[in-house]
Amino acid sequence: MTPPRILIIDACVLINLLASGEIKAILKVAAKQSLLCSVVEKESIFLRADDPQDGLESVDLKPLIEDGVLTICDLDTPEEEQLYVNYASVLDDGEAMSLAIALARGWRLATDERKARRLFLEAANNSHLLTTTSALVRDWSELKKIARKRLKTILFQIESRARYRPSTWDANHQWWIDACRDGG
Repeated sequence: MTPPRILIIDACVLINLLASGEIKAILKVAAKQSLLCSVVEKESIFLRADDPQDGLESVDLKPLIEDGVLTICDLDTPEEEQLYVNYASVLDDGEAMSLAIALARGWRLATDERKARRLFLEAANNSHLLTTTSALVRDWSELKKIARKRLKTILFQIESRARYRPSTWDANHQWWIDACRDGG
């Protein structure tokens, strides 16, 4: 299977994938090229430590960028700039810029933020251009036939280090719950 074209990832999905410990493998399945907008790159990204007593760990994205796992992009056209300004009035800057670039360039967008998802779907009118953390992890785990016990560990890492679990509106909510229950 050839990965879909280009995927732009917002900060919430980035944090969740980093927490999984499998970001490189997941993104390799998700797209030919995975991008972050410059605003997301500049945000301070933290994960909770494995030991709750240790607090937060700062994440350095430089190795992922140097390895070509992630590419940084910025607003390139007046259309993108206008979309960004429009969306920044109702979303945070990283989500607004990611959404603006994805819409203007016809790229897939990865976000778990409900309002950003709604706005993107209204503008793009194409649900195939929108994905979530749970969909990315599920697609990867099924394509690579990840053992249930390993998958359960990865999902628990995302839950504990990123404080993420798909909402009940997420199409993969029950899959996630079942996977966390199964596998030993």
